[in-house]
Amino acid sequence: MRWLSNPSTDPFYNMAFDEWCLQNGPKDEVVFYLWRNSPSVIIGISQNQYAEVNLGYLKEHGINLVRRSTGGGAVYHDLQNLNYSFVGPLSLLGTTAEGEHPSAVVMMAKALSEFGVNAEVSGRNDIFVDGHKVSGYAKRVWKDRTIVHGTLMYDVDIETLTAALDTPDSKLHRKGVASVRSRVTNLKDLMPFDSLDEMQSALQEKFSAGDAEIVLSPEQLAEIEAIRTNKYSNPDWIEGKWTEND
Repeated sequence: MRWLSNPSTDPFYNMAFDEWCLQNGPKDEVVFYLWRNSPSVIIGISQNQYAEVNLGYLKEHGINLVRRSTGGGAVYHDLQNLNYSFVGPLSLLGTTAEGEHPSAVVMMAKALSEFGVNAEVSGRNDIFVDGHKVSGYAKRVWKDRTIVHGTLMYDVDIETLTAALDTPDSKLHRKGVASVRSRVTNLKDLMPFDSLDEMQSALQEKFSAGDAEIVLSPEQLAEIEAIRTNKYSNPDWIEGKWTEND
């Protein structure tokens, strides 16, 4: 599978990269890329940040608040979390024959299993290993194309994750912080890798299988930067339709 390189750790740029690839990537094939974000909370396109995110904690600790263009819930990223994106025609990247989960997520779970863990796609949008969540995913359809992107928690700071997403109205709080924390785990102690870099390299090699990198031109990279500036880092986009009193 051909692939792109995105070494950026700027979450606003990385959301723009996803959008650009969805709308401008190769028309007749699926491509993928692996990427990371500096500490940030990424909220779904329709989420109320005041209800789901501890904004005071984010400000106090210099954690970015970012709104993505896919659905789903709020997630915490740091540099020990690996993100993946698969982009291509809906006809090639839709759900599996069972109709439950996108084929890309099933492929990722199988890849993790081949590295020695008991990974399975479970629930609405998660990958679990032995009953513990290690990954979540979201997707978006644009015309006849789709993007599926998700997380792989390698050695994420669970305490920071918990504090950043704990508000009286949040899903995490409603389900019980201790309960949620017990259901989430990192891959570091489950997989045969000494670092996230090593795991990323193994996944890169597996999915690319020797296929070539797609190198973006300076003009294309400038288009991504413009999307970052005009949309994803724009306070109007981040704020969405919500106010503090909603």
